[in-house]
Amino acid sequence: MKKHALTLIIATCLWAGASPAFAELSLERPQIVLPDFGDPASSVLSSTNESHLGLKLLREVRGSDPTIEDPELSTWLQNLGKRLVARAPNGGQYYFVIAKNPEMNAYAMPGGVIVIHSGLILNTSSESELAAVVAHEIAHVSQRHIARMLADQRGSPLLTGLGVLAGAAAATKNPEAGEAIITGTIAAQAHSQLAFSRQAEAEADRVGLQILAGAGFDPGAMPSFLEKLDRRSNDKLYGNITKYVRTHPLSLDRVSDTRSRAAQMGGAKQPDDVSYLYAREKLRALLAPSSPAQAMGNANIAQYAQALRQLRAGNSPAALQALRGGAGALPVTLAMAQAHNQARQYEATEALLLPLSRSHPGHEGVLAPLAEAMLASGKSAQAWQLLSQHRLQELSSLEFLEVRQRVAEAAGQGAEAYASAAERSLRMGEYKHARASLEQASRLPGTPAHTAARLQAMAGDISRMERQAKALDKF
Repeated sequence: MKKHALTLIIATCLWAGASPAFAELSLERPQIVLPDFGDPASSVLSSTNESHLGLKLLREVRGSDPTIEDPELSTWLQNLGKRLVARAPNGGQYYFVIAKNPEMNAYAMPGGVIVIHSGLILNTSSESELAAVVAHEIAHVSQRHIARMLADQRGSPLLTGLGVLAGAAAATKNPEAGEAIITGTIAAQAHSQLAFSRQAEAEADRVGLQILAGAGFDPGAMPSFLEKLDRRSNDKLYGNITKYVRTHPLSLDRVSDTRSRAAQMGGAKQPDDVSYLYAREKLRALLAPSSPAQAMGNANIAQYAQALRQLRAGNSPAALQALRGGAGALPVTLAMAQAHNQARQYEATEALLLPLSRSHPGHEGVLAPLAEAMLASGKSAQAWQLLSQHRLQELSSLEFLEVRQRVAEAAGQGAEAYASAAERSLRMGEYKHARASLEQASRLPGTPAHTAARLQAMAGDISRMERQAKALDKF
């Protein structure tokens, strides 16, 4: 798993939840001068290759690691990421993924891939806290820290490169053994590695603060996180992770510098979007249903969390009763639609979601349950028409693609059903499976000529992507 080799080099510090200190944002923020490290990274990994490598790694993550593919949560995270990326320097494409991992961590990979552990989201206390972590990771990408680290290691590729690769491979079978190999390898170059890490972390903090404040979040959330991390550094619960954090030092100077810079930015109180609270409780319902809700004094969130527990128990009437107080919020409406579908009240689902499909075009969290309701009520043709108009993206939810495949098959669109299967396989890096699905589609009788031509072109694109992915194995 070479993606882990690149990830482990620049994985972010462990993040711990903290309540942000809100203050007034200054409209004219001080100009922060960032150090110019130059760009020797391009001689090792060009920007074009880094972009292609990011896509390859993203697909490997989704194909081999357990990730959250819920359409609603995926759309929420992409929206949060886009808000931050709009303020990031150097442009570029970014991809945001939630990994099913209880550890409080997040990391960046080449090409704009940002992986956020579910444990981090569940243990944050505000949207600004979560945004602080994401902004920090975006900064690692925008400043090309991974490529720079690779360039810095050219003098001892066998020691670091193969050592980390061996550790990553071992970690897939035995996490403790993998950690031991990786820790020993990095320790062998402690002086050079830590010096670069301090520089990279400082730059990521500074650029991340600018991104965070520019997007309207509370910049004070970042130093608050660092301070919480410092207080937990001796906590036995986080001991194993703290060992790795020490290769990316959390010094008093770093905390002080970040606090000082955040204070210069004014730290105005910006109301966090309530969608964060809803998303966190839905994630909790999916992964930790026995843990208590954190409603933050919001009665609607408490009722929403209660409704999700009722849905999990199959009690749709109780879920609908709990949701009535929060009617109007998008997550509440989607939960109500889920309850109606569970109770086989498909017309009620259509009444709720058809207007939303127009006001939130392309929202897969709306389209999936609406199509399922149509399909269950015998309206497969209408359901396919609804989904076929939606333009798929690289981060289209795998669960959404499963719904798309079922709807196409029920609507008598066999070739499109195979195409949906191919789209899903492609997003997990399973190129052979994708080609096989398209080959099966080409054998179906009665496929319209324009559809056959489109699928043939798609098969050619997939073959090209596979060759490109193999060419990137050297990284």
